[in-house]
Amino acid sequence: REAVVSTQSTGNYGLTELRLCKHGILDFGASQLAEALRDNTSLLFLDLGCNKIGEDGAKAIAGLLRLNTPLKKLSLTSNRIGNNGVVAISEAVATNNCNLNTLMINNNGITETGVCAVAAALRLNITLSNVYLWGNELRNTACDAFERLMDGNKPRILPHNTDIEPYRVDGVTYLAEAGHYLFSH
Repeated sequence: REAVVSTQSTGNYGLTELRLCKHGILDFGASQLAEALRDNTSLLFLDLGCNKIGEDGAKAIAGLLRLNTPLKKLSLTSNRIGNNGVVAISEAVATNNCNLNTLMINNNGITETGVCAVAAALRLNITLSNVYLWGNELRNTACDAFERLMDGNKPRILPHNTDIEPYRVDGVTYLAEAGHYLFSH
């Protein structure tokens, strides 16, 4: 089923939105899809949520992002991309992509290392303005990094553009699921 899904998108230059949630896509399918979309000049939203995409599939998607495709919104919610996958995506977005403005990576087994990579990408890429990462391991350094991005007179991430919000207890920063986000999905 994965190979069929990816080859159907080849040569489809009018495709602006592709929703492939809950299709059981694995790394191979994500790689094939990324390859098939390399020449697509119109895709704006790619939703690969609730599949079984792991590190290798995420790296293939990162390769697609490095090409600075017109993609504006990417959802990898509830997959298995982990730290190595999100680091690859963060590096691609930080250095090679000026179009992506929304990244949804909720519930992906990402720990502090991966969350900090996303924070670093946000500091370098001013286009990326919406990040959703609740359901990952949000601890210490990751919490501090996102608090800095969301704090001050000119925050890098606005509260309504994410699903997390920082709070402090006894001088330690934590991240909670944002209240406004709870009722939007």
